[in-house]
Parts: sequence; structure tokens; C-alpha cells
Amino acid sequence: AEPSWPEPYAHATVKSVAARAPCWLVCWVTLLTWAPSHGHARAAQAQLWEGALVFVFEPQLEKAAVALAQGVRRSAPLPGLPANVLAGGKISIYLAPDPAAFDSLAPGAPDWSAGIAYPEGDRIVLPTFAPRAGGTPLGAVLRHELAHIALRRYLGAGVPRWFHEGYAELATGGWGFQEAWALRLAILAGRVPRLDSLSLDFRRERLGARHAYLLAYTAVELLHRIGGPSGFTRLLERWRELGALDPAIRRTYGLTLGQYERVWREEVRDRFGWLLLVSQALVSWTLLTMVVLVLGYWKRKRDRRKLAALRSMESVAAYEGLPWAEIDENEEQT
Repeated sequence: AEPSWPEPYAHATVKSVAARAPCWLVCWVTLLTWAPSHGHARAAQAQLWEGALVFVFEPQLEKAAVALAQGVRRSAPLPGLPANVLAGGKISIYLAPDPAAFDSLAPGAPDWSAGIAYPEGDRIVLPTFAPRAGGTPLGAVLRHELAHIALRRYLGAGVPRWFHEGYAELATGGWGFQEAWALRLAILAGRVPRLDSLSLDFRRERLGARHAYLLAYTAVELLHRIGGPSGFTRLLERWRELGALDPAIRRTYGLTLGQYERVWREEVRDRFGWLLLVSQALVSWTLLTMVVLVLGYWKRKRDRRKLAALRSMESVAAYEGLPWAEIDENEEQT
């Protein structure tokens, strides 16, 4: 179930008290309502509309809001969805200026999240401060979260978590070299999980969540790659028509969901699992190298003992004034 949305403003509470309480009680409740914990939400009075999107922000974040609105205006349609999927109602986008504001607008959000969407309430919270936003451009984070809302509007509430997150990653443009290596290391650390178990990893630590996101992306990207943009669009249309992913995959690709999962797992192993074989070969070569180094150490140690013995004999010969030939003869006689 989607998390409930915490109301950033408390006007309803104040009005209900004012209808049946004396003036002093209204003032007291109002003071508590606008306590410092809600100070950020009260200050976020400025608004900027871009189609059905309304950006809510504090005045110092106006430039960020304008840049995000312009990015939305120039962005391409979301893959497989109608171009007007986001025009069916207002979507509120709150820009949090600091951690306190973000926590008040999105309580319970994972520490690793760069933004959070509430598809049921058509609301998004974006952090504009560096520690949480990290290196991901804020425009890409916004498109990721808008993809969640668009998918919910088009397909309803029954979309699996792995498809939600994989689709949102696909909508932001995929990944690069670092993400591919991160997935290879994830596969090296363990086997490829089942699709329905990916949802168990999204609320874990940052690294585990990132691996789950990458695997979810590969699952959705393969669906997109098998049928191309038009086939992926038909898949989502049939999903909307039939109400479930399994029959939609059957009619679009001729596979059951279980068969597709097996194809996906093989695909992931083929594309990213080769590092496991390399690592196994690396372990073998490492053991062999260690054996060679140990043998070499023993050989050098033995050679040092022989050299020390020769130098000792040379010192004795020099001390007694005997030529090396006589020493050799004496050794042969003994």
C-alpha cells in the first residue's frame, strides 16, 4: 500500500476548532499548529504552474522551480504511455530547502531516496539540498517520480513494485558504465533473485536498494527491447485492458510471466554474470601465484644460506693465509 500523505498545512484543524471553541483556545491551537516543525510548510507559499503540475516552494527556490518547469516542458513523453497521461489532474511538487523541511513533508522516507512520490495523492517531494540530492540531477529525479504517478494513473494500483521502479528508471534514460559495474558486483555477491522478491530489497540500506533498482530496470528494459517502443506501448495498453501483467505479456510476446522471468534471469547472467567466471579464474590464478611466491621465497632463502657459507669459508681462508686450491684439496680429502 502507498504511504499516507502527511498534510503540510493544518488549516482544517484550525477551522474545526474555531467553529466550537472560545477565542483564546483558537489562538492557542493556532500557535501549536504553526510550531517550528511546520515552519517550512508555512513558508512554502510561492507556486508555479506548468500544465497540471504545480511547484510549491519557498521564495529562495524560485530559480530551481523555474528550471524544473522548463525541463518538464521540454521533456519527451514517457515510454509507452499517452502523452497526456499527466494532464488528468493537479500534481503538487514540493521543493524542500533543507533536511528538516524534507522530513516534515515526507516522514519515514529512506535515507537513500533522492526524492519521493505519493501516487495516490498526486504529490511529490524533492530535496534541493546536496546531501540527499547527491549527484543525480534534480530534473532526472523529478521525471523518475512523475513516472510513478503516470503509471499509477494509467494502470491503477496493481502494478508490482519491481515494474514501478524499473519503469521509472527506464523513463529517466537508463544507466551508464558505473551502474553496469554496480550490477555486476551485485550479481557477484549473490544469485539473481526472483522478480517478486525484488520488492523486499527496496527498503533496505542504500547499496541493497540500488542493486534492486538496477535489477528492476533490466527487467523492464528487456520488455521494452523485445518489442521495441510500439510493442511496449501495446503491452501497457493490454495491461490496462486486461487488468494484469501476465495475460498482457501472453498476448503481446507469447510468453507467460514465469517464462519471461526465466528469460530475464538468463539475460542478466549472460550480460552481467561474466564477472563471476572471471573472479573464479582470478581465485585460481591467485592461489597459483601464492604457491609460486612461497616456493620462490624458500629458494631465495636457501641461496642466501649457501652464499653465507661460501663467504664464511672465504673469510677463514683469508685469515689463515691459505690459497683456495689448498682448501679445496683438504675438503676433497675429508
